[in-house]
Amino acid sequence: MMDINHEEEDARINALPDDIQLHTDDDRISVLPDDILIHILECLDLPIAIQASTLSRRWRHLPRMLSRLLIDVADFMPPRHLNTAVDHIMTTYSDAVRRLLSSNSNRCIKHLQLSFYLTDPYICTIGHIVGDVAEISKINCLELTLWNDVADPSFEQCIQFGQRFMNFFLVCTGTFRHLTRLILQNLIFEDFDVPNLIDTCNKLQLLSLTSCDTFTGEEYVLKIDAPRSELVVLEIITCGFARVDLIHVPKLGRVVCDTWFEANPPLRLGIVPCLDNICISCNALCNQTPFTLSELLSSTRNLTILYLNFRDQMIWIKPEDPKHLSHVFNNLRDVYIYNIFYECDLNWTMFLLEAAPSLNNFYLMLSRHPCERSRCKDSAEKVNVLWDQASSGFKHHHLSLLEIKGFAMDDRLMKYIKHVMERAVDLKRIRLLDQDTCEKCDSMDDIQSSSSLIRWRFPTEEREKSLIRQQLVDGISSSVDLTIGE
Repeated sequence: MMDINHEEEDARINALPDDIQLHTDDDRISVLPDDILIHILECLDLPIAIQASTLSRRWRHLPRMLSRLLIDVADFMPPRHLNTAVDHIMTTYSDAVRRLLSSNSNRCIKHLQLSFYLTDPYICTIGHIVGDVAEISKINCLELTLWNDVADPSFEQCIQFGQRFMNFFLVCTGTFRHLTRLILQNLIFEDFDVPNLIDTCNKLQLLSLTSCDTFTGEEYVLKIDAPRSELVVLEIITCGFARVDLIHVPKLGRVVCDTWFEANPPLRLGIVPCLDNICISCNALCNQTPFTLSELLSSTRNLTILYLNFRDQMIWIKPEDPKHLSHVFNNLRDVYIYNIFYECDLNWTMFLLEAAPSLNNFYLMLSRHPCERSRCKDSAEKVNVLWDQASSGFKHHHLSLLEIKGFAMDDRLMKYIKHVMERAVDLKRIRLLDQDTCEKCDSMDDIQSSSSLIRWRFPTEEREKSLIRQQLVDGISSSVDLTIGE
């Protein structure tokens, strides 16, 4: 625990014989100057650093001199905390925050992360302490992660949490003006709360919202028009917004959109000149029809990383003429296409390769999960995606790596790999990897027939691997380095 009684510690040390006290303080590490000892402590988790400070009087003042602090409420949980009142946990936490952030003229905190429950009256107490420190220390990074004290809150409880957070925001505006990272979950906002939050937090660089919504619900479009914003990373995860419109966010570099429930596409991009990394993940629902990437990304010009995760379900993008994406993908370097259901044809992915002439690395992950881990009662039907419109003379001159995870001995997959090898004339490496283990699928395999197991089997014997290598290079002049299972 971080809550240290320094009077007890002093009494304990003073009670020792003089020769033992001298030995305790006069070790090789303790004679080092403060700045080196502080650097050592900052390499440790804060609870361990606090415990180390109790070893001697020489170390006791060091925690108040740390320039990097992560004060996580999880570190204040008793071993059996299920029956421990949140009030007790937050009382201890608040006291530790007060001790660690107590004013010190020599103190200069540069990096401060706090994670705690969104519980009254502690949040405002903590907020005022942090605000005072932020004014003195000129913090470079100030991060707040706020948790609800209910594991699976109801809609009404999420409304209460949203109101509680906004009251915290209004009472401690000074703290939020210094905030650089904010991570929230399970909050119901008023319609304009999030835009107001971004406008007020003029140093905010990361905003992460998980399972958040507004009173308007499925009809509400979250519009972010913040031309003076410092926002660099935006994460929208399992939220109930009808769509997110990024009207003008000039410094935004990374967008994560994970699991949405309304119609496609989930985003509309306006003026986002710095956007170079976009991550979109969803298991499609029956009310969601596939959309084209050009519809989503037409206003971007600097994408370097594209991540699409289909969660083993329907492919929710439509292949399109690569010419429609050439201006968007001109700078693309890395593409991750994850959790394509195994029965789906892979030739459609070639339109992405053709649209991205500067692509270096192409990562595919195939999903062989008979347990249907991501399926729900409203999942869309999985339909094969057909694409046979690749330019006849198309050659790719920059692709260096093709990696396929979830590989199995399958003629259709072998033909696809050969097709990529023929098109990517400078391909240097192919990595074929097994699928990660899945306990549910493993238990199902125990009752399946041996022929089914052979169908999905990853090659493990050198004879099998050698045969695969021979089949892939047969008829192709290539010096590609092929690794299987490494």
